[in-house]
Amino acid sequence: MVFFALVWLVSVLMLTVVGLGFAITVPMMRRRIPDEPDQPPLHGMSCETVTFTTRDDLTLAGWWIPAQGAALGTVILVPGQNGSMDSDIPQARPLHEAGFNVLMFDLRAHGGSEGDLVTWGVLEQLDLMAALDYVQSAHNVDRVGILGFSMGSAVGLMVAAQDERIAALVLDGAYPRLAGILTGWGRLKGLPGVLAHGVTWTTLLIGSLRARYQLYRANPVDLAGDVTIPALFIHGEQDPFVSWEALEPLTEHMAGPVDVWRVPEAGHREAFEQQPDEYNRRVIAWFTQHLAG
Repeated sequence: MVFFALVWLVSVLMLTVVGLGFAITVPMMRRRIPDEPDQPPLHGMSCETVTFTTRDDLTLAGWWIPAQGAALGTVILVPGQNGSMDSDIPQARPLHEAGFNVLMFDLRAHGGSEGDLVTWGVLEQLDLMAALDYVQSAHNVDRVGILGFSMGSAVGLMVAAQDERIAALVLDGAYPRLAGILTGWGRLKGLPGVLAHGVTWTTLLIGSLRARYQLYRANPVDLAGDVTIPALFIHGEQDPFVSWEALEPLTEHMAGPVDVWRVPEAGHREAFEQQPDEYNRRVIAWFTQHLAG
C-alpha cells in the first residue's frame, strides 16, 4: 500500500509540474500587448518609420532617428519581452541629443513586428542581426553600440559574441541564464525552490517543442568568453529575478573590458526610472568613449 501511495504521489507531482510548465508557456511565449502608442516626434525627434526582414522571413518595424548634424555613432536599442518599443523612447532621446543616430525596433511578436511566438532570446538574435543588416545597407553603418534591456540585453550580448559589427554594449537588467530568471520568477510567485526548478525546466522543454528550438540554450554566460568589446552592466540591487551573486559570474566571464553600475534601491530595469540623470550620463559617456569616432 505504501509503495502504491508513493507511486501515486510521484505521478500526481509530475503531472502537476508538467501542467504548470505547459500553462506557463502560454503567457510566456504568446504575442505581447503593445504599450501605449507613442512617437519620437512627440519628444522632439524627427524619425523615419522603417521595416526590415529577418533571415527567417519575418518583417520587423522600427524607427530610424538620425542625429542632428554629423553623428558621433549609431546606437541600436534592443527592447525587453514586454510591450513594444514605444515605452523606450525616453531612453532614446538623450542619445539623440548627445549626437548619436538611434535605431529602435520591435522584436518579433511585439508591437508592429510580425511573429506569434516570443522565444526568450533564441530567435530574437535573428531580429538584432536583421537590424544590423539594415543600418549597414541603408545607412552604411558597420560599427554600432547596443543598449539592451532585460531579454534585449541577453540578445545583445549573444549577438555580440557572433557579429563584429557591434563595438560596445550597455546591458540593463542582464541575466546569466534563462533558467535562472524563470526560477526567480517562480519563487516570486510563491513556488518552493525545488518545485520552481522543476517547473522552470519543464517550461523550457515544452517551450522548446513549441518553438522548435532549444530555449534552454539562450544563456549569455555561455558566450560571454567570446565577447571582447567593452560592456557596461547596469544592475538594480533589488532585482527580484537576478541577484548580484547570480550576475557576477557573467561579468567575470566577459573577455572584454567591463564596468558595472549597481543601483542600490532599483529593481529589475528600474535604474533609469530612479536615477535618470546619472543613467543618461553613464550611458552617453560609455558610448562616447567606446563608440564615437
